[in-house]
Amino acid sequence: MIAPQAVAPSARSVARRLVLAGAAGIVLTVALVAWAVLMPNLIPSVEARYCGEYTGCIGYLFLTWEYGRWVALVAAWPLLHLLRVRPAWQAALMAALYLVAIWQVALLLMPADFVIGFYLILLSGVIAFPAAAWTTMPHLPRAVRFVTAGVALALYAVTWPLAG
Repeated sequence: MIAPQAVAPSARSVARRLVLAGAAGIVLTVALVAWAVLMPNLIPSVEARYCGEYTGCIGYLFLTWEYGRWVALVAAWPLLHLLRVRPAWQAALMAALYLVAIWQVALLLMPADFVIGFYLILLSGVIAFPAAAWTTMPHLPRAVRFVTAGVALALYAVTWPLAG
């Protein structure tokens, strides 16, 4: 019996995969920001704890960031599966690795330039999910996957002590 040869995906299918993965990153980011905006109206009993006279309810944004980003990572797999980015669980796992590294860099940048760090956090899903979708394509050599995962882990390891 002759074994079937692996066929490389077309440029169109790769572009579709990357766009859908980027859409997942956008959806998860918008969901987190929307939750932070809607939270004071949904849970008015704790408004006094997270809202200040001069800062408004920005405390909800920080609360959402602290816990919501981990919820978003868990929600990434079903969303990628729904958007037909396959293999969804591998892409979600790789995106989580990239996101944590990007978040560490953003937290390291925030004391020097808050705006750049904040934008990096907002755009982290648009960066990480397409990168993860690309590195988890079935026909990509394993060496590329290991190198990109190693770079993300090294970035995290270098920035973790500095960002504290």
